[in-house]
Amino acid sequence: MSDSVPADIDALVTDWRERHDVPGVSLAVVDADGVVHERGYGVRDREMSAPATPDTLFPVGSVAKPVTAVAVLQLVDRGDLALDDPVREYVDPLSDVPGDPITVGELLSHTSGMPRDFVAQFEADETDEDRWSYIDGAADQRLTDRPRYMYSNSGYFLLAEILEAVDGRPYDRYVAEEVFDPLGLERAGVGPDALGDPDAATGYRRTDDGLEPAEVDHGAGASGGLVASVRHLGALLRCVLNDGRHGGERLLSSALVDAMCRRQSPTLPGDETKAYGYGWELDALLGERLVGHRGGIGVGGGYIGLLRERGLGVALAYNTVGQPTVPYGQGALALAAGADPREAVPLLDVNDAIEAVTGTYTAYRDAVTVSVERGPAGTVDVSLPFTSFTATPEAVETEPYVFSFRTGGGVDWRAEFRDGATDLVLSTGKWTMRLGRED
Repeated sequence: MSDSVPADIDALVTDWRERHDVPGVSLAVVDADGVVHERGYGVRDREMSAPATPDTLFPVGSVAKPVTAVAVLQLVDRGDLALDDPVREYVDPLSDVPGDPITVGELLSHTSGMPRDFVAQFEADETDEDRWSYIDGAADQRLTDRPRYMYSNSGYFLLAEILEAVDGRPYDRYVAEEVFDPLGLERAGVGPDALGDPDAATGYRRTDDGLEPAEVDHGAGASGGLVASVRHLGALLRCVLNDGRHGGERLLSSALVDAMCRRQSPTLPGDETKAYGYGWELDALLGERLVGHRGGIGVGGGYIGLLRERGLGVALAYNTVGQPTVPYGQGALALAAGADPREAVPLLDVNDAIEAVTGTYTAYRDAVTVSVERGPAGTVDVSLPFTSFTATPEAVETEPYVFSFRTGGGVDWRAEFRDGATDLVLSTGKWTMRLGRED
């Protein structure tokens, strides 16, 4: 990296943290040889004014899935397990489902056809019997009639059970001995107990009254229970960049690393860019395949991403959720690669525009009030007294910011935000209305 890049990365992350009221953030940029840049921003605990550092532990949610994938694929590497093995050979849940038997590879790639679920949010005192009953209860919702990608937390709980059935060690012990130890992750852990470390972040939950301290009160295990620092996550990324090796020790064969980082299922029909490998999300950045994962667990989260061709990776961790994150992790990675982050990651401009336009707008003499709020995946939700719609960005690089909604049925909406988003011109096929910002 050039001398100016670390400062540019710091400016990007600091701006994101401050604008979205994130108490503490840690970042690490790595290449195959080591750490290129690392820093903490803000505080891991507001009351103590304790700074966040690259060693601070955060609950990083579903960033656990790449770790679980490495662990399961190690068993495949040793010949103890095969990707096409039916799940029912090892565990009872989902042994009786419609269609062909679910396989280990399908659980890893979220292609079992089982619906998305929230089993990762079970309370810590839920019994295994309760969990398996929950999972089995959804068996009749399995899709069998078309290619499918259905993100399933339950699938990763089952992978931990399969690992234990094959190896004999509990999931957390196996991961500690076979993944964490070889990577040098002495303080990483699975589950809330790891947050008892003196340098663990205090988590904050967003409420109507602002951020309030809160704890991770449930065990998300192999699906989302990872507690780690960005230095830990950077070591995982370097292992992948080195084709399964770390510090002279091989954790996984290069062939299985390639399979892990290769498209195993599409996440969107017809989208050749976004996909899922074995435990890793796939996207594109700077014309290359981007391999990574995001995660959040109520009071904290993380993001990891790497460009294997360029030999670069980035890890972010933070102690609240609800803010856009992935575009800023990708932006930091683009900067490390010597690129303009806003050209490489258009969602950065989209998020800036969304932040600028959210609010309440009123027409002359309060005849009509329009509410504009952040919607899902780079959109805004526009609510009028008589209708509501979700609008997608049309022009957001500079003002005026334009979002539109097209139904295909002749009722199309266009929202144009002007003059610092204090003026909204809202139009459809029949009329145009001008509103002023109220807040």
